[in-house]
Amino acid sequence: MDILLERKSVRKYVKGDVKNKDLEYILRAAMSAPSAANMRPWQFIVVQNKETYKEIVKIHPYSKMILNAPLAILVIGDESKALGNYFAQDCAAVTQNILLAATAKKYGSVWCGIYGDKERQNKFAELFNLPKNITVFSLVIIGKSDDNSKQKDRFDAKKVKYEVWK
Repeated sequence: MDILLERKSVRKYVKGDVKNKDLEYILRAAMSAPSAANMRPWQFIVVQNKETYKEIVKIHPYSKMILNAPLAILVIGDESKALGNYFAQDCAAVTQNILLAATAKKYGSVWCGIYGDKERQNKFAELFNLPKNITVFSLVIIGKSDDNSKQKDRFDAKKVKYEVWK
């Protein structure tokens, strides 16, 4: 459980690549996420091109940290391959697994949300030349962290209810 409590959003990175074996580990972890009826509607685009990073920043105003990161993973998928309306839940589980696997391999990462912002989704689809049936969900930026602070304890007992709302 320590990995769950260690994970934090990292927006500052030091120079250094993500090793190929670590990237494969991260992607394997992603694909181990649960999905409704095991439909696994997700796919991934690994992004490392610095020119593409500049285009991403134009589309996503909260992704500027990508300019100093060695790679990002775009989580995409086919909503028609998901069970019912569970596409977003399936891709959220994948995204969380990416974050946790990056932490396990001693990388920092941050989840940049895309799904739900149709204009942003369409611009990402255009940038990555995605077919019409593919939906953009999230962008996870990964690299060696330049933030050595510890994750804060976020447990709040007031947010827990037992049996009924009181």
